[in-house]
Amino acid sequence: MGTVSSPLSGTFNVRNALAALAAASAVGAPWEALAEGLGSFRSVRQRMEVRGEVGGVTVIDDFAHHPTAVRETVDAVRTRFPERRVVAIFEPRSYTAQRREHQEGFRRALGRADRVVLAGLFHPERYDADTGLNPEVLVQSIREHGIEADYLPDVDRIVDLMARTARPGDVLLVMSNGAFGGIHEKLLTRLGAPP
Repeated sequence: MGTVSSPLSGTFNVRNALAALAAASAVGAPWEALAEGLGSFRSVRQRMEVRGEVGGVTVIDDFAHHPTAVRETVDAVRTRFPERRVVAIFEPRSYTAQRREHQEGFRRALGRADRVVLAGLFHPERYDADTGLNPEVLVQSIREHGIEADYLPDVDRIVDLMARTARPGDVLLVMSNGAFGGIHEKLLTRLGAPP
């Protein structure tokens, strides 16, 4: 049918774009308009949304909240920003993200990053030792696979850590299906603050 390009990154976006092109084409949309529309589509909020860059450190916001989405998002960031260190900052906020049965999936998905920072569960009182994700165990298992990882339940402690350790070229990939305590703005403010 033709060649198209997209400013979006990652295999999920490629598959979604192909599905949209196929559906629109099936109902008679002209190919030229489809190619133009796809080429100019800038995505939606919280889908690999670059929130800002300060001192060579890029802060990205993404809605990823289950192991498959986290894996695909980390891989997409690696594709979009090759040769840069990827720091995955993850808030287990959704029901899915806080469930124990996803612990190994999150270890594999988050372990694709160069460094991992795990926040606390959003509502830990909803879970017990048998049902809830155990952040300490998850971080330890990531470390055992050679990845630097920290468990910091408090947003301000995460921001403090990143202000001390982020370096030019880093991509801070913040993943949560919520506001995550305003972490994006806090990171950008602290990274821009003089030492």
